[in-house]
Amino acid sequence: MCIITSNFFMVGRAAILALLPVVGVLGYSDTVPIVAWSSKSSSVLNGLSPDLRYEDSVSIIDGVLSPEGACSFDTVLVINQPGLRSSDLRALPTSSGLSAILNTAPSSRQYPHVKRSASASLQDITESLARRCGSTLTNASPADGPLDLAENSKHVVCVNMPAIEGSPKLRKVAMLGHDQYLFSEIEKIDAAFTSHLVLYVGSPLEHPGYRRQLLPPSEFDSTYAPDNSTLSDGGIFKRYQLFSTPLLVALLVVFFIIVPIIMMAVSALASLQSSVRLEAPKGYHAQEKKTQ
Repeated sequence: MCIITSNFFMVGRAAILALLPVVGVLGYSDTVPIVAWSSKSSSVLNGLSPDLRYEDSVSIIDGVLSPEGACSFDTVLVINQPGLRSSDLRALPTSSGLSAILNTAPSSRQYPHVKRSASASLQDITESLARRCGSTLTNASPADGPLDLAENSKHVVCVNMPAIEGSPKLRKVAMLGHDQYLFSEIEKIDAAFTSHLVLYVGSPLEHPGYRRQLLPPSEFDSTYAPDNSTLSDGGIFKRYQLFSTPLLVALLVVFFIIVPIIMMAVSALASLQSSVRLEAPKGYHAQEKKTQ
C-alpha cells in the first residue's frame, strides 16, 4: 500500500511540474514588459523602485515620463511594441544593440511583468508630454524609414513597432530585426543630441476580429451584409475557428495528464491482492462435520 501511495505522489508531482509552464503563461497573460534607460544619470529613473512587478503600467509610464524628469532631455523616445513579452527581451543575445545600450546606460529600469492598463494610450501620453515640455511631437515606424529630427529643437518621438506573433523561433528572428532598427536610430539620436530618454513598452495585440467587435459595422464588413457567395471554399474548419487556444490547452491537459493518472490509478487498484488465504484446516472434512 505504501508503494502505491508513493507512486501516486510521484505521478501527482509530475503532473504539477507539467502544468507549471501553462500556469506561468496564464499568470503573466495580463502583463507587459517596460524598459527605460537614459543617456545621462536621471534622478527620476534612479528614484523608481526596481521591484514594481504588478503595478499599473500607466502609473509606471507616468513616473518615467514625469515632466520634471523627461523635460530635461533633448529627445524622449517612446517605443510601442504590440505583442512584446519579457521572454522576447531575454532571448536577445548579449551582443545585440539594445543589450549593449542597457549595460552601459547611466540610469535604467526593467520591469518584465507589469499589469497592463487601458486607461490611457501611449499616443495620448506622448502628446501630453510634448505640450508640457514644449517639444516637437513625431510619430514614426520602421515603414516610414529613418528618423529625421531637427537638431535645434527638443523632440518627443513615438515609434510604433510591428506586432510580434508566432512561434518562439519567429519571434526571435523578428526581435533581432527590430533590435537593428532601434539601435541604429538610437545611435543617430545620441550623436545629434546631448541627452535622450528611451521608454520601451509592450502592449496587447489587437486582432482584426477583436477590432470588428468594437467598431460599428460598415459596408466593407462581411458581418454587416452576409452573403453565402462570399464564404470561403472548404469545410467548416476553413470557415470558422472552432478550436481556441484555451480549449486546446484544456484538451492536452485532459488527455496527456488527467487520463493517464486515472488509468494508472485503476490499474494499481486492480492489481491489489489479499495476502490472507482462507483455506480449511488440515484434516477438516465438511461432510463429516454435517453427519455429526
